[in-house]
Amino acid sequence: MPVINVTSGPMTTEEKKELIRRLTEVSMEITGTPEHGNSVLINELPLDALGIGKKTAAEVFAQK
Repeated sequence: MPVINVTSGPMTTEEKKELIRRLTEVSMEITGTPEHGNSVLINELPLDALGIGKKTAAEVFAQK
C-alpha cells in the first residue's frame, strides 16, 4: 500500500486534486496496487516557512 508524501508551498484545491489523481495513476501503474490501496498526503507550507538559500520562499518569489 504506497503512501506518497508531498511537501509543497500553497496550492489551489484544483492543483491538489490533479496532483493526487496523477500520482495515484503512476503509483498504480508501477506497483500494480488498486486505486484504494494508494494514499497521497499533501503537506502545505506557507511560503515564509520554507527557506531557499538564505531567504524565505516568499522573498525569493517576490523578486521574480
